[in-house]
Formats: sequence, structure tokens, C-alpha cells
Amino acid sequence: MQIQEDLKSFLEQRQESAINFLKELVNTDSSAGEKHSVDEVGELIRQRLSVESVDYEVRQSDDYGDTIIARIAGKRPGKILLMGHMDTAFPLGTVKERPFSQDGNLLRGPGVSDMKSGLVTMMEAVIALKELASDTICDIELLFTPDEEIGSPHSRELIQELAADALAVFNLEPGRPDGSIVTARKGSAHHKITVEGKAAHSGAFIENGISANDELALKMIEIKKLMDIEKGITINFGKIEGGIGNNVVSPSATATIHLAFWTLEHYEQTVKAIQKVVDHSFVPGSKSTLSGKIGMLPMEKTAGVGLLFSAVREAGEMIGYEVTEQRTKGAADAGFTASLGIPTICGMGPVGGNWHGVDEYMELDTFCPRTLLLATSILQYLQQD
Repeated sequence: MQIQEDLKSFLEQRQESAINFLKELVNTDSSAGEKHSVDEVGELIRQRLSVESVDYEVRQSDDYGDTIIARIAGKRPGKILLMGHMDTAFPLGTVKERPFSQDGNLLRGPGVSDMKSGLVTMMEAVIALKELASDTICDIELLFTPDEEIGSPHSRELIQELAADALAVFNLEPGRPDGSIVTARKGSAHHKITVEGKAAHSGAFIENGISANDELALKMIEIKKLMDIEKGITINFGKIEGGIGNNVVSPSATATIHLAFWTLEHYEQTVKAIQKVVDHSFVPGSKSTLSGKIGMLPMEKTAGVGLLFSAVREAGEMIGYEVTEQRTKGAADAGFTASLGIPTICGMGPVGGNWHGVDEYMELDTFCPRTLLLATSILQYLQQD
């Protein structure tokens, strides 16, 4: 169709400028939890939005980076939400050690794939639609968040607020190394067990003590039995602490737990079983409590997700780009929107891999095709709606 050809030509003409902008983003540290660095990336994004005459607002935060919400108006009813995070998992100073570089078809640098290229992709796709298809689109919002790499404690409420009235959500996390987009993601939860015992001299009066360490160890054994690899329910004990001295019966102990799961049902069943273990005292006289909650909600493949994926696959056929899907273990903001019942697709950014590692990469020859896929998918989904 002519619109796809026009979009392709438009995006290809802008690729050099877009990649130069990506280089600027990558060469600016935006370490998760470091407000000033995330805000520096946000300033670059605001500058580019202004140059492209895209309206935006800034939601300020005292503790995290500021959030940016950009909007373009369409003539069709409804709204599409695109989102991505500005923060990376790398500490301050990483850019100085490993700045943006190119090795043939591979672009490298901290956050080049996860997910600064996704931020550029969603901006380019929307600019193209604004210029070439304003009569056939609905309103489109672009959400740039500051804290995904630390679980989106600040952004979660806003993400769900903006998604609540959306027709669909596209999350611009990177495409998988095999090119797949993501239609399901695991959720994750963080819990902590606190055990109270009673101190006593472990040589002379061990029988007078109540060992919190022993109690915690016995609980850990039982809790690990609840892990079910086949169902995708994983349980990891992270940080374990207990005791005050080698010759003292431990009066207290703690352990943190990370849970990962495909569905909320699996989480609820598992945490209920963990609570049962915590409530039982293996060492008489010990007392234990369980605290914590879900951090990232799972992205379950609902009927709405399936319909949105069909639109993306059809868009791929229209532009000659094969679209495959997969579910992935890593959690992401897409779970917050999918949990509302809003059709959501994740992993729509350019293809990349080795995220959070020194050899993180993005495949350059996927940048324009994936940007075209995003723009065409929006048009195709609106035709189905």
C-alpha cells in the first residue's frame, strides 16, 4: 500500500539523524535511581520533541527522574499508548568506559538496546504518522518513564492511569535476539521472612535458647519444595542474615525471597503456601513473619493481547517483515497494562541482546524495519477496532 511505502521512505531518510540521536542518548548516563542522570536523558528527549513540534508535559519527581508524556492528536476516536523507560541498569561512569560504538551491523553501548533504541523508535514512528497519516490515526501518547530498572515504584500508578482508557499499548522494550516480539512475560515479587528466637550461650545453656537460624533453615528447605520449574514458578533466596556470634544461639534471622511466575493465580497459590510454612514453628518458641509484595505484574496472553498480536503480524505481512512471538521470563512495565485487560504488546523495539552486560548490542539493520512495523501495526489495529 502507498502509505507503507511513504512511511518507509520517510523513515529511511531520517535514519542517520535518528541514529545520531540514539548515540547522544547512549553517551549520556541514566543510571536507575540516579535522578540527575535520568533527567539529562529526559532533557535530550524534550529537545528533540520540541524540534519535531510534538507537544509534551513533564511530571516532576523529587526522588526519581522526571516523567515525560508526549502527545499527538489524531482524528479518529480513542488513544494508543506507547511507552519506554529512560533509565538503564548501568552505574554512573559506564559511558566513559564504554561509549557508543559501531561494529559492522552491531551498535554497542550501555542501554543501546535496553532500551534507548526503543525510545528513538517510538518517537520516529509517531513523527512519521503525524506527518503522513494524521487523518487516519487516533490520539497517540508517548510515555517516557524513569525507574523501570528498579521495578517502576514511581511510574506504576501513572502507567496504569494512562493505559486505563487506551485502545492498545505498545511497550518498546527490545525485540528478542531471534527477532520475536513478546506476548507474555513473567511477573516478580519480593518478600522477606523475619524470624525471632531467643539468645543463649551455645555451650553452657543451649537448651535455653531458641535458634532463629535453625528455624529459618528449616523453613527454607520447605519453601524451596514449592518451586515448580514446569509451571515457571521459581523461588530464590537472596540475602540471608542471622545470629550475633559463633557461641550464641541466634535470636534473630532474616531471608529475602524473589518469586517469578507466569500468572497471578500461580503467585497467589505460591505465596499462600509460603505463608503456611512461615506460620508453622519447626523450633518451638520461634516466631516468624512474612512481608513483601508483587513488584512487577505478569503480562498474561489474554484474548486482547492475541488480537493485538494478530494486527502486528498482519502489519508485518504488509511490509514483508516476518513476525514471530515468544513469552519471556523477564518482567517489564507491560505487565502493569496487560493486567488491566488492555491489549498489550512488548518487545517492539529494534532487535538486540546481552542486556545489562558489557557486550549489549542492537542490530542496526532492524532499526527502520521495526520502526515501520510499529507505525504500520498502529494503523492496522485501528482498522480492526
